[in-house]
Amino acid sequence: MTLLNRYIAKTVLSSTLLVLFVLIGLYTFMDFINELDDLGKGSYGLSEIFSYLALSMPKRIYDLLPIAALLGSVLGLGILASQGELVAMRAAGLSIQQINKAVAIVALCLMLITLFVGEVLRPPAEEKAQAIQSLAQTGTVEMRSEHGFWTRNGLHFNHIERILPDGRFEGISIYEFDTENRLRIITKAKEASYQDEIWTLTDVVQSTIDEQGVNVRSIEHARWRSPLNPGIANIVVMKPEFLPVWDLIQYISYLKENKQAVEQYQMAFWMKIMMPISAAVMVFLAVPFVFGPLRSTPIGGRILVGALVGIGFHLFNQSFQNIGLVFGVVPWLAATIPTAIFAGLAWYFMKKIY
Repeated sequence: MTLLNRYIAKTVLSSTLLVLFVLIGLYTFMDFINELDDLGKGSYGLSEIFSYLALSMPKRIYDLLPIAALLGSVLGLGILASQGELVAMRAAGLSIQQINKAVAIVALCLMLITLFVGEVLRPPAEEKAQAIQSLAQTGTVEMRSEHGFWTRNGLHFNHIERILPDGRFEGISIYEFDTENRLRIITKAKEASYQDEIWTLTDVVQSTIDEQGVNVRSIEHARWRSPLNPGIANIVVMKPEFLPVWDLIQYISYLKENKQAVEQYQMAFWMKIMMPISAAVMVFLAVPFVFGPLRSTPIGGRILVGALVGIGFHLFNQSFQNIGLVFGVVPWLAATIPTAIFAGLAWYFMKKIY
């Protein structure tokens, strides 16, 4: 890599990090104002709010990286253009292809940052942030739904109302059907604790349904064998987009084995695959802003157009994801189309300036 390529890459990368820092500060301030509405709810005080916001930083970084990549690249290349440095480089024989090599270095760096933040930092930080917020406000670990969650194991359908901080379940209902889809046994328990790959149910009331009627009996303790374990339960509690790829693969396999809907988790999986690529595409899309039709536009105008394009990509990406789930579009296709469209635009405008 030549000295000029290193200089261009350093300038673009530093501008991207600066834009990212500004965007994070802006969004964090808005989140702080929003969290003040819950101040005093339970034991949710300022220290809990600041802890929650600090742990939410990886989520914000991950969400804002594509926009920051576009704006930062436009800003960095725009600064070089406005100071005449790009003109001097071109006069010295540096081609646009060589400038693209420097941009590719930035794209690779941002892809690695996106992977690290999304797969290493974000999942545990978001889990801890939600636990702090939920424990302070309600005293329990927050569920994905206020009505708890459902799991299935063959002909057994299980409902858990809430997960306690120590990993125990509270409010368990197990519905057992026969091969003709007739409800045969309803088991309700106050609590369930997991040890040695077996759940121990406490304060159990079991109703057996047959042709003679309903037979109800109470049991102080009972054992429950289920493929559901605390690890899978923690996956269910977290929203799909906050899970690392390996947890998504594990839970998708679990859902398929139990013949449950997997589209939402498959969509989250493919969105995580495409996010680093999206950040790279945004960097390459910045090059036409400097050498294309906007080359004579002041840097402020370029940044404005870049912001609109970046926000447009973010909204289009999120909207297409939801549209894909509603209309049954294949998850990998729904996750890929927005990035593919913007990659096509970047390639088209790049060909125009060669």
